[in-house]
Amino acid sequence: MKSFAASLWLIVWLGLIILLGFTLWLGTAGLTYPYQLDYGEGIVLWFAQQIARGQPIYKGLTDLPYASSNYPPVALGLAAALMPILGDGYLGGRLLNFASALIVAALIYRILRVETRERRAGALAALFFLGSPYIFHWIPLFRVDLIGLAFAFAGVYVVWQYDRRPPTADRRLFAVHCSLFTGLFLLTLYTKHSLIAAPLAALLALWQRDRRRALTFACALGAVGGALYLALDYATRGGFTFGIIDSNATVFLPEQLAALVWNFIATFPILLLLALWSWLARVRQKRVGVLEWYAVTVFAALVMSGRVGAWENYFFEAVAVMCVLAGVAIASEHARRKTQDATRITHYAIPLLLLLQLALMWHDPRVAVDLMARDFPANQELARVLARTPGAIISEDMGALATSSKAVVYYTFQYSSLARSGKWDQHWELNGLRDGAFPLVILERGTREDVERYRRFTREFVSALDRYYARAQTIGKYEIYAPAPLAHLQRADFGDALALVGWSAQPETLNAETLNLTIVWQAKRALPRRYTAFVHLTKSTGDKVTQDDREPLGGIYPTTRWASGEMVRDVYALSVPRDLAPGKYFVRVGWYDSETGDRLPVSGSADDATILTTFEVK
Repeated sequence: MKSFAASLWLIVWLGLIILLGFTLWLGTAGLTYPYQLDYGEGIVLWFAQQIARGQPIYKGLTDLPYASSNYPPVALGLAAALMPILGDGYLGGRLLNFASALIVAALIYRILRVETRERRAGALAALFFLGSPYIFHWIPLFRVDLIGLAFAFAGVYVVWQYDRRPPTADRRLFAVHCSLFTGLFLLTLYTKHSLIAAPLAALLALWQRDRRRALTFACALGAVGGALYLALDYATRGGFTFGIIDSNATVFLPEQLAALVWNFIATFPILLLLALWSWLARVRQKRVGVLEWYAVTVFAALVMSGRVGAWENYFFEAVAVMCVLAGVAIASEHARRKTQDATRITHYAIPLLLLLQLALMWHDPRVAVDLMARDFPANQELARVLARTPGAIISEDMGALATSSKAVVYYTFQYSSLARSGKWDQHWELNGLRDGAFPLVILERGTREDVERYRRFTREFVSALDRYYARAQTIGKYEIYAPAPLAHLQRADFGDALALVGWSAQPETLNAETLNLTIVWQAKRALPRRYTAFVHLTKSTGDKVTQDDREPLGGIYPTTRWASGEMVRDVYALSVPRDLAPGKYFVRVGWYDSETGDRLPVSGSADDATILTTFEVK
């Protein structure tokens, strides 16, 4: 029986070591990968580069570049400080991120080693933290979240150390500890200002212990933090407030919060149950300290994950404190096994539950391998395109600009969020698109067709992009747009649903085997039904020669997803017979209901179609 339990534990340890190997491998691979791995990396790199060059990173809406950091400066400044040594690419920032994850794991181990006097419980908790898919996904990136977590958790660790001292500890000891954890929490808040759970937990734990000292901490944190804020805001002429507060006023999506919380629960149900069991036991025993308060404030702060742009990074503190409390529960069960209180089933329950947890956390590292292998050549080719293209370029992948010595003149997500909240009127980018001011606009595959999911551009932006630009090249996941004004502007209405804006033909004769027609349509209102566009080449008698009927963009962007007023560019191909008889030929276009086949009405047309152009074949 004992050997069977030991075998179960051996499988648990092996599984954790394998997951640890995945995480360490990906973190190491990320250090040498020269291109962006995640959307948010590029803009963070750009701001770090700007600091290294002595350029401001906080500014208002007044002039170029339209990019103001929406993160405080600590992580960016640390990465900038490493650039003279490690280069101005991602290496310094990713190294900080990697080291931060290891530091948090080490602190988890240390806390549990002291709390439970068990090395195994500490190692298990640290391995579950590092092996979790959330940390795996984030460890290769240059982002501020894990760096902020390291400062926050280190601050909690110092408070936890002080909390273990007797209540009669002298003022000098408190002054030393308070200086340490106040400094660490300031670094936390000036790395990512939404990381408020740790300092709040410290305040609650200190208040429970000694209200006067809690107030001392609160005043010190508020005074120093407030002074730093005012100094930065004054030095940047209000740019710091704009970047940190105004440009972070994103939309709250309850459905996103629900999806992220459910994913967290479904990924870590066993660790969550063990953590809750441990937390409740310590509350019953009146052993409530900073760790228990940290669990309360962290899980309360998860409501912020409903903000647009949030992802697993909003759950890092929850993962860390969950692993600590779960480790306490595991150690408690180990202690019970050494006494007569343990039943036979308890010998198997914990390792079996942990095996289930491992199964739920399991992930395939080949996804990351394939992603990097697939994107590497595309990034290389894109870099060559950028190198030979002068002028201001708008790119969804802002890292491609930052690593190609191109200026990031427009922070796509930030200004799209500002536009949605009514704080930015989009005149700069919309007028620039109309005038062809940007030689290239680079989107990633799928962004144009799913604007509301990615929210990196507004409907108005992609509508203007389709109106004045066309896809000129596809490189891997990148869709590259170039100015392409329509050759013919022509207005035609199809009922109260859709309208024709204009078109171009290539070639402008019927001498080729294929006639390519580029047409820009516009939705006159939100459309509850799917419509199919038809493009017909007909004889003067009305007989059809060839046609191209299909839903927009090959069906991947049906009219039910268009916004009112949105313009969509589509290309139609008409196969031209080689033996066309002499006479007139007409290109006729229109729309019909995809289900019923009923055409949308066209005023003055007998067949509810409008003529684009006429060809004469002699």
